[in-house]
Amino acid sequence: MNTQACQPCVKRKVRCDRTEPCSNCARRKQDQCIYPELSSAERIKQLEALVRSLRAGSEHSTPNNHQQAKTDAASAFSLVQQLQNDTGGDVQLRRGTDPMIVKEDGVFEYLESWNGKIFESATALRTSDGYPRTPVLSSTGSGAFQSIICRDPQIDLARGHPAPQDATMLWDIFCRRVHPMVKISFDWEIEQIRATSIAPNGPNGLAFQEHAFIFAAYLISVTSLSEDECSRLLGRPKSILFSEFQTLCEQAFAGSNFLGSSDITTMQASTMYIIAGLERFNTRSLWSLMGAVVRNAERCGLHRDGTLLGLSPYETERRRRLWWQLQHVDIALGVKSGSLSLTLIAPWDAKLPLNIEDEDIDPHMLEAPKERQGLTSMSHCLWTYFVLHEQRSFCRADGSKLGFTWAADKSLSRVEKEVLINRLEAGLNQRYLQFCDPIRPLDVLIQITARSFIYCMRRLVLHPLAHVDRSLKWSENHRKELLDVCIGCLEYDVASHSNASIQHFRWHFQDYFQWSALIYVLVEAHRQSDTPSADRLWELLSNVYAAHASLSELHEDRRKSYAVELMIIAWKARENFLLERQQHRPGTYRPPQKPAFLIVLENRLLKYMGAGKPEGPSKRKLGEAETLDTTPAKRPVPPAGTQGRELLPDNIAFGQLDLDMFAEINFDSIDWSFWEAGP
Repeated sequence: MNTQACQPCVKRKVRCDRTEPCSNCARRKQDQCIYPELSSAERIKQLEALVRSLRAGSEHSTPNNHQQAKTDAASAFSLVQQLQNDTGGDVQLRRGTDPMIVKEDGVFEYLESWNGKIFESATALRTSDGYPRTPVLSSTGSGAFQSIICRDPQIDLARGHPAPQDATMLWDIFCRRVHPMVKISFDWEIEQIRATSIAPNGPNGLAFQEHAFIFAAYLISVTSLSEDECSRLLGRPKSILFSEFQTLCEQAFAGSNFLGSSDITTMQASTMYIIAGLERFNTRSLWSLMGAVVRNAERCGLHRDGTLLGLSPYETERRRRLWWQLQHVDIALGVKSGSLSLTLIAPWDAKLPLNIEDEDIDPHMLEAPKERQGLTSMSHCLWTYFVLHEQRSFCRADGSKLGFTWAADKSLSRVEKEVLINRLEAGLNQRYLQFCDPIRPLDVLIQITARSFIYCMRRLVLHPLAHVDRSLKWSENHRKELLDVCIGCLEYDVASHSNASIQHFRWHFQDYFQWSALIYVLVEAHRQSDTPSADRLWELLSNVYAAHASLSELHEDRRKSYAVELMIIAWKARENFLLERQQHRPGTYRPPQKPAFLIVLENRLLKYMGAGKPEGPSKRKLGEAETLDTTPAKRPVPPAGTQGRELLPDNIAFGQLDLDMFAEINFDSIDWSFWEAGP
């Protein structure tokens, strides 16, 4: 039996039974039952050639070839009609209302919608691995920004790979420090590309996207090391290694056309590149790059769940992991840059990755594995994705989504916000926190970071930015609640930086600091300078600066120097109280003991101001950022026998810092948005 319809049946648009002669031609004696010589596959190629010629013709359209284009279009449509009859109607001419993954010339493409026609067949028009083919997509033409993002032919990527012993060290660092935090690849994928990169002559056969993945892995591994660790483990300065791998990674991106690539490996490498750059790259440039990477991921359909696209469990899980990590990084970058990520209100439906170990899934599985109970190696990523997933479902009474800033949304009452926070906390407890084992480092990290997140959300609800009228006087209970929450934020922050078991993960969160919590503790340390609780606050401040050595590097972020100035003012209020208290104990005078960390900060601030720093907050305005009430306070009378004696420690006088030593911290005038913004 013939596999194609005869020409008379095709012309008359009737179903052919493919016998010889067919029943239709047998009844109609005047029809000659002739079957075509070309197979369906050959005619598909002919159709593709016609479509390509139409596309080329449209780019160079002239009056002379316009009629020929119309003729070619008619021929293409006739050929498609014939294909429909040949396959018994299996070929569908459908408008693009349903999302789908198609494959053309070995490249996967995602189609959300299409104004033209998508050719899909259960048989002839599918590739050997079962994906629909489409002749309507074009990969021809040059990519955008090719003169800006260009490949340097003089850089040999294969020769840029480190020596095997250094590569082994970098991969060990990646697997221990980076992979559990990012988790966008499966363990066996990491092992395969690791083995290739270390093998003799292995890098010579790598594609550009594989080079990009490897160099991005090396780049983020270097990022996870301290300066001392880089010198000790790799024998070179961190800045040099970072610069070299950055250049090699970018050259690999240029070779892989990463702005237009549909390759998942390229997008994985782009994600690691952005994460590695959070510490060093300009935040604005990263934010723009993030937009390009997310848009590319959307073009490939990562925002749609693989189950809707008919993908295998492996491909579905692979895409979910990458998409959710991208959304997590997008929000983190938004916070860092002071911009607003729209991921909480965007209409995408990719489901959460499964709570499984990598060994539970493989590329040949036909059904998704069952999720595990308790914590897995995915759990650290999953709890961050979970809170993002839950917040995407937060809606107002009218059904509109609340968005990323819901905790500071002034249209919501405090009770409504607390209900949402309690929902998040209950979900975290049920899914993750109840299973944490204090002897497992990753579990300890989950416990600390998840609890810190809840404290942060409660701080946002209680914070001045969340209130419609900031001029209202707060009750003591409200102040106490906010102080307790801010103390909790800082205590968990100190724990995350002080716990030795999770120090190899610290690179992943050390760039984020809750400035508003610190400043409010300073406000209360100043306000409560005459209460016993002040000692606890100053001890906490000491612990914070001990845990964050970078807070003493005043040149890196203008908030650091301003915080020190506010701290000096707060300490002066505490010192005045201690001196007044000793006035009632003649003969027992002892100068108040200034915290050691504050002495160090004063000296650094003096050097910083001497190097040309702008005026301090007692002398200038940044909007309303550091406006202080400089009403002089009454200077205490020194105890008997101490008149004329300098009451401050003799290493430095406050006057040298050009600060009003009697300034008051005016809570209502602080511009909290300044402290929430980036450097």
